[in-house]
Amino acid sequence: MSDLPIAIITTRLPPAMCGVGAHSALLRKSWPMTSTSVEFLVVDGAAEARLVCEGDRVTQFDGDAARLALALERLGETDLILHYAARAYQRWGCPVWLPGVLSGWKRKSRTGRLLVFVHEVPGEARFTSRHFWLGKVDAWILRRLASIADIVVTNTEAHRRKLEGISGRNDIHLVPVGSNIELVSSASATRARREFVLFGLPFGRWQTLRLFDPHIRHWQATGQFAKLHIIGPDGDEFSREADRLINSWSDASAVVRHGVLPATEVSRLLQSAQFALTNVTRETWSKSGAFMACAVHGCVPVISGRPPAEAPLSYALAAGEVEAISDAELTRRAHALRAWYAGNADWPVVAANLAALLKGDRR
Repeated sequence: MSDLPIAIITTRLPPAMCGVGAHSALLRKSWPMTSTSVEFLVVDGAAEARLVCEGDRVTQFDGDAARLALALERLGETDLILHYAARAYQRWGCPVWLPGVLSGWKRKSRTGRLLVFVHEVPGEARFTSRHFWLGKVDAWILRRLASIADIVVTNTEAHRRKLEGISGRNDIHLVPVGSNIELVSSASATRARREFVLFGLPFGRWQTLRLFDPHIRHWQATGQFAKLHIIGPDGDEFSREADRLINSWSDASAVVRHGVLPATEVSRLLQSAQFALTNVTRETWSKSGAFMACAVHGCVPVISGRPPAEAPLSYALAAGEVEAISDAELTRRAHALRAWYAGNADWPVVAANLAALLKGDRR
């Protein structure tokens, strides 16, 4: 492995709530080169992050090109990882200054390598929408970043195809995310029958509840639905829409709203419930920390469509299977999903794969 120091450009590290920042922190925790120094370059929240970053330096650049350039100049020869999601670095998703800063660093750090991990790509929008033009700017930024980077990584097959079209590169690497909830030992020896878990951000939870609304009504009518644990922040319009939907069910009291819980409590709930409701698809499962959390905890995910033949979605349940599946088959799928996760998406596996890419042949 390279003995160069490592710098990681990212958003808000824990304890702040940010998916990209949590990904960065968990990746660092499992990085195989434990003796190599690491410095995080964060948009904001450095003071809070320093309290939980064990031995790593955290520098805040406030989304400012000049401050980031100065930090990189101070670091000198280094291997650099950029976790890229456009809106993380600029309110409208247009950090047009970022490629120039990295290009300047690349000219000076001739032995270092740049790995760009793309977490989001431009979506499709109508020509008349402002998002159409913002997407065009984001695509231009991604094209520039791809031309500078030694390695480009993303987390879904759809993203990889989109990036290949934007950048003209045919060497985009696909690396799934790991679980955003670490496994802790649980006092529960058995799983509560007919209990479901739903967690994540308000918009995703609302989407999932709408998706499963007819199924939940049917499960309640047939006695297959004992309890639904909803975990995550609330108080916004999407949470209120979700509440209105829940209150229209025959037994709204079956829903327990936990709000934001510590990761250890989420882990215990995932180990005690039989099922997790999820809106993942073939195109999105590999970027879903929630799906991966279900996998590592053996809480079988329920999806709206028919599971494909390919792992890991082949171990999920279709909504129509919930009533008829046997305990033995449920246990088999939970164990198979855990085994798949351990070999393909656990953080040490992800970190080792990225470290090997970063080592590479030096230019």
